Amino acid sequence: MNGSQNEATEETKRTKTNLFSFVIRSLRCFVLGSVLFVPSVVFGQPGGTQMPDPKQMSGMPLPVPDVPVGTVTARVIRGALTNPLTGQTVEMTGGGAVRTAKTDDAGRAIFSGLTPGSRVKMTVVVDGERVESQEFAVPSAGGIRVMLVATDAAIEKKAAEDRKLAEGPAVRGSVVIGGDSRFVIEVGDDALNVFNLLQIVNTAKRPVQTDGPLVFQLPVGAVGAGMMEGSTPAAVAAGSRVTVNGPFAPGNTIVQFGYSIPLGADEIVLAQKLPAPITQVSVVAQKVGGLQFSSPQVIERREMPADGQTFIVGQGGAVKAGDTLTFKLTGLPHRSVWPRNIALFLSAVILAGGAWGAMRNSATPGQSARRGQLQARRDRLFGELAALETQRRKGTIESPTYASRRADLVTSLEALYADLE
Repeated sequence: MNGSQNEATEETKRTKTNLFSFVIRSLRCFVLGSVLFVPSVVFGQPGGTQMPDPKQMSGMPLPVPDVPVGTVTARVIRGALTNPLTGQTVEMTGGGAVRTAKTDDAGRAIFSGLTPGSRVKMTVVVDGERVESQEFAVPSAGGIRVMLVATDAAIEKKAAEDRKLAEGPAVRGSVVIGGDSRFVIEVGDDALNVFNLLQIVNTAKRPVQTDGPLVFQLPVGAVGAGMMEGSTPAAVAAGSRVTVNGPFAPGNTIVQFGYSIPLGADEIVLAQKLPAPITQVSVVAQKVGGLQFSSPQVIERREMPADGQTFIVGQGGAVKAGDTLTFKLTGLPHRSVWPRNIALFLSAVILAGGAWGAMRNSATPGQSARRGQLQARRDRLFGELAALETQRRKGTIESPTYASRRADLVTSLEALYADLE
């Protein structure tokens, strides 16, 4: 049995790898599609793409083709791109003698005539604060731009205040599903695989506790629901729903889950009520054969090639909390259902025959009691195995302990099933 379990585990890993690869390809396709659609990115607004923090980019060399070979420009700013510092002395070390240059009105110090391949480093001291770049090689084609960002006391003070608020107690409030969320649909061999890649956005500076958990009720026919890697541990998939418990920290909370809808009909409708408003609907669907996609919430859609496949990329506007998001797919590959119906009928006949035989040959009272004890023990072992898997997923149990305990439980279950038989 161990061999069979290992094979099943490896097959599960391969399946997950394929699914994640598909999601990555789909998102890459979506990014390409978004360029062709009407721009929807709004800087500095909830659900949109935020402006990058210059401090995080400080000292990172950026190769640029429009700068002459052997040239490096270092721009000095304080806190924000709109605050360049003039008259600052930038020092370049490496590549020979130490060189210095003053920043101009745009905050740039220019070093030219450098030898390609030489390794250099930029440094500036602003009001006693030393800011350095990474060491980098002068390229043989184009030049380098680097930004040196000095601390802005006001910005740092505000950031410290925001961090303090973020670490405080939660307050009553609401959240939205951000515009960077995606719905990705893949057509598998036997099922439609659907991935919800969501960002729950709290625009407040404090943690927010909603009136209740966010519950995503999955569409009719959904099976195999599960959380994906990278999701918040506060999200749990169970049965036909995914529940996300608060409080929600300021910023984005990642919730990613997937499920499958067995194929068998030409048409499948995915209807999912939203527990929170979504600022923008974005969908990527793999097109197989004559598949067509439609949705009352998707205004724009087009087909796009990527990695030798075709994807339907769609975008729509905002949808209110409590409204139902509906995706309709037609032209799906499907098989005739009569073989399945015959198999189900034969299975029912066999089960009925078995039940009749069991009634004719009922066990003795002692055997019934023994079977009841074994079944109760089986349920207990399954409960312990489920709890063990939960500990592993949450990272509250060490790998050697998990592996040893799981092996013991599986061995006990094998022996128990032998007794039942």
